[in-house]
Amino acid sequence: MNNIENVSIKIQTGVYGQFRNLNNTAWYALGEYVDNAVQSFENNKSRLLEANDNNYQFEVRINIDKENDIIEIYDNAAGIDIDNFQRAFEPANIPIDNTGLHEFGMGMKTASIWLADFWSVRTAALDEDEERLVEFDLKKVLKEEKELLEVVNVKKDMTTHFTLLTLTQLSKNAPSNHQIDKIKRHLLSIYRKFIRKGDMKLFINNEELIYEEPEILKAPFYNSPNDEPIEWKKEINFSTGKYKVNGFIALLSTMSTNKVNGISLFRRGRVIEGSHDEKYRPKALCGQVGSPRYKRIFGELELEGFAVSFNKGSFQEQDDLEALMEALKTEISSKDFDLYNQAEKFIKPKSIEDNKTVGKNILNTIKKTYDRENLKTQLDNSIKQIENKVLEANNEIFYKKAETIDSHEDIIELKGEKYKLILELITEAKISDLYSISTIEDELFTQKIIYKINLAHPFFTRFEKLKKEEDYQPILLIIRSLVLAEIIAPSQGTKGAGNVRLNFNSFIKNL
Repeated sequence: MNNIENVSIKIQTGVYGQFRNLNNTAWYALGEYVDNAVQSFENNKSRLLEANDNNYQFEVRINIDKENDIIEIYDNAAGIDIDNFQRAFEPANIPIDNTGLHEFGMGMKTASIWLADFWSVRTAALDEDEERLVEFDLKKVLKEEKELLEVVNVKKDMTTHFTLLTLTQLSKNAPSNHQIDKIKRHLLSIYRKFIRKGDMKLFINNEELIYEEPEILKAPFYNSPNDEPIEWKKEINFSTGKYKVNGFIALLSTMSTNKVNGISLFRRGRVIEGSHDEKYRPKALCGQVGSPRYKRIFGELELEGFAVSFNKGSFQEQDDLEALMEALKTEISSKDFDLYNQAEKFIKPKSIEDNKTVGKNILNTIKKTYDRENLKTQLDNSIKQIENKVLEANNEIFYKKAETIDSHEDIIELKGEKYKLILELITEAKISDLYSISTIEDELFTQKIIYKINLAHPFFTRFEKLKKEEDYQPILLIIRSLVLAEIIAPSQGTKGAGNVRLNFNSFIKNL
């Protein structure tokens, strides 16, 4: 008879009260129970199958009922056996084998106290004849400075196996009803590998969580649109020093900006960083926020050699992690499979039906807003401004005084001539032009050309949708093309090519 009379919880009891103030989230706290259940299943797979005549499915069920002040976490893994029962309740008693998911020996205790004042554990270990119940009353433990908790032992069948945690007198950290959907999505994301393999079924409030795989882009390389489509997924198997990374980086078929794009970083099969809408998006791989690369790159990377934080919500060696991402940039930028540039430069072609729908909507909008008299006034005003030499001179003065927000340089070749192109962004409401061009002699180039784009121009302030940096990209590309057209026009016999810019600046302001 394996009868246990009591278990030790020896620690300075005041420490328990501090667990409530740990920086944590509801999904990471609940994840501690799932980790324990998964590890119990992993350690006892063959025994569980044998005990159930090979008709066994591992399950974890979490029920959150805030209205009735209760959370229950049930699993049908192998239970907490006699060898681990005492350790399970002693704070910081690290498991003998700490290479699994319950490595710190603190998860169940800290999570339970973080979530509730009163919690109990009822467990039946496979191949043992005792079911055990322990209850933890935080207020009573602190008041009486208890170091021992009574264990209630009940006879059971040797093949019965489960663990049930019940939390009541929930704390302010316990999830509210409106958080349940987010908890579902985070836990589904964190444990997707176990769910994907069919090893585990995870239920929250009796709803089974099913992971939907993002659709991977299948398309030709961006600069070879007539080639055969490629599945843009790169398998990663890379190591440097003590660190190893395995998994994949791929491109989304449809760009995303919040939940799907970005990297999930795994350790020992579960996500550490990058679950649901908190994806890891290193600049080295994903580029600037809002860029096509940022919206299209996603992946799953299993890391080895990195330590994790106490609540398993982040990796410790962040500088080394960033260096590893820099190394992976080279891995996905190879000439034979340039996923990095495909992410930035591929444009998904619209279907004929898409174009027809857009075209009809454009013309319907034009017809609704068309005003013949107003258009005549706008054109007259534009012609007057084109012919206004004082306005042109004032613009020149304000351009010289305008402070440059930031700049970007390109070196380009056109018809055998080399040019240095410098984009400068300014914001000056007194300038009537959308953009300007000036040239500077340079011994290394045919010409050095500075073109300034005025973000304070009425064209930008007229449209409310122009809020994020990606909204401006198409406009900047159009202006850049106009600049290039003006540069090359003289070689084609065009005289006074700058008049197109002068006229354009006037019409774009008034129309």
